[in-house]
Amino acid sequence: MGEILYGRRYRVVVGGINVSQLRCTFKIEKNMAETPNYSEITIFNLSPATENQIIETGSRIILEAGYEGSQYGLIFDGDIVQPLRDKEDNTTYKLILVSQDGDKFLNNGFVNQSWRAGQTPRTITEKLCSTASNPVELGFISDNLENKKLTRGKVVFGLARDYLHQIARTEQAAFFCNNGKINIIKAPDAPSGQIVSLSPQTGLVGAAEMTDEGIKSTCLLNPLLDLNSFVHIDNSHVRQMKAKRDSQPKQMDYDGVYRIIKLVHTGDTRGNEWYTEFTGITQSGNMPNTGASLR
Repeated sequence: MGEILYGRRYRVVVGGINVSQLRCTFKIEKNMAETPNYSEITIFNLSPATENQIIETGSRIILEAGYEGSQYGLIFDGDIVQPLRDKEDNTTYKLILVSQDGDKFLNNGFVNQSWRAGQTPRTITEKLCSTASNPVELGFISDNLENKKLTRGKVVFGLARDYLHQIARTEQAAFFCNNGKINIIKAPDAPSGQIVSLSPQTGLVGAAEMTDEGIKSTCLLNPLLDLNSFVHIDNSHVRQMKAKRDSQPKQMDYDGVYRIIKLVHTGDTRGNEWYTEFTGITQSGNMPNTGASLR
């Protein structure tokens, strides 16, 4: 992380068209839930021909952002669900693209197949994702899934996500889509990749705060911060939670290491906005949607 935090870098591709040379603003909301991640990305002053092409044929949007060097990468890959024409004044036109990550699979990925006896939760997950009417790639699938096998064959018909929900609920796992890939995470699973260390010198903005949900903080936009990744913040930079009547305040992690369960990226390629806000749970906290403790 010891790199200079200036020199913004970004790339916006809509339906195969690179629009990075134009002003773009974005707000991307991600969380470890079974609903699609959401974004609103606005592109200013497109040519009429390009705007029409995006509205008529654009189905996918990819946004990379960060800074020159290693602090750069993918922050959203999703399906465009609604293009909206608008304008700020007589000379400034804009196209707002409302998009969802994994929308086609989660909302329209149907399965109609038969499974033979002996299938495990992992093989079932692979089949659901690869054979749905709108297939999706696999991301992180826990190695801690129970190895229970189907004792008899089974016919499935309906949305693939409903069957994934059943698997996640049985396994006390979190099931979510991120950047077009399905993930099933259990409490004991350690995130892969480096632990990002944040301080005022490496992008932390203001003080982090402990809340009922977990630690909340803001930093300069950082694509290395993602769902189920680890971040380290020294406890000297964390504002403690005030005790409430008849309840104990949430405690900070002894090592200052937190698992990210929710985040928001906001940016303006021609303005000052360029931040990541995130919520993280302690290493003994509860995984969202499962109630399972990390310890």
